[in-house]
Amino acid sequence: MTTALLSRVAESLFWIGRYVERAEGTARILDVVVHHALEEPTAHGEIMAERLVDAMGVTPAKQMSLGEATQLMCFESESGSSITGALAAARENARAVRQVLPSELWERVNTTWVNLPAQQLQSRRRGPSAFLAWVKVQTAAVAGLADTTMSHDQTWLFFTLGRAIERADMTARLLGTMPLDVLTDTGLVTLLRSCGGHEPYLRQASGIIDAVGVITFLLCDGLFPRSVLCSISSAAACIDAIGANRRAGWDRARGEIGMARAELEFLAPGQVLEDMPLRLLRVHSACSRASDSIARQYFAQGPATLWRNKTAP
Repeated sequence: MTTALLSRVAESLFWIGRYVERAEGTARILDVVVHHALEEPTAHGEIMAERLVDAMGVTPAKQMSLGEATQLMCFESESGSSITGALAAARENARAVRQVLPSELWERVNTTWVNLPAQQLQSRRRGPSAFLAWVKVQTAAVAGLADTTMSHDQTWLFFTLGRAIERADMTARLLGTMPLDVLTDTGLVTLLRSCGGHEPYLRQASGIIDAVGVITFLLCDGLFPRSVLCSISSAAACIDAIGANRRAGWDRARGEIGMARAELEFLAPGQVLEDMPLRLLRVHSACSRASDSIARQYFAQGPATLWRNKTAP
């Protein structure tokens, strides 16, 4: 990294990207879990709640109903794993580096944070669906403004790198919340719609919905932006661009991302359901190790930042 970007600025940009993507990804996960519980008569609320909090890396103090787990993941302000906590952390990081952000981008992040209490109140009165839809719109607006108003220099690269790593992790977590081996066609459609991938998948698969095809699409498609493989490839491209001026040598973050990408890129379609929990765990681990390596290489040295730790920058 050149001296044009301070390490603390790069770190804040990286975490703005991660927190914004985390808020959107959590909204999408909650959306698909709630709809699955409502539409599938065999879905058990407490089992779904347990799968949800486990996949999101949260350890609740007691067994929860699905409604309680949804409230926790939406509104727990003290947790960086919740939507509210992630949006607040994104705003705090953006406030610290306002000098390098376009004004439109900062205003969108700040406005989203300001409007959170009103949206929370409406959600408690009308249910979580409208709140989750609002979160997806706001975070998509932040991402769109970043792509269209930021120069694609190191500021954008660190922001996009954070988004890409978090997106790969969140898509893997989404797959981990669902009972993939028993999903009906309705559940598979809900899963695709939660990622915005229903229409792209239908065009690719000629309208045929099956579990292997849907999971292969969300894991291994190289063109759909929310797939794990496409997100990991985007992260690898950002790491390459950021490190272009460094001396040649082993880049641990690039290695972690590259190994995860290779496994998915050369995975045979017929094997996609084999050892799925282990495969998703490897994606989580690769994202976590790559994030830690990026922090050690480019950011100010300090205690390791865990993705679900509310004290993260």
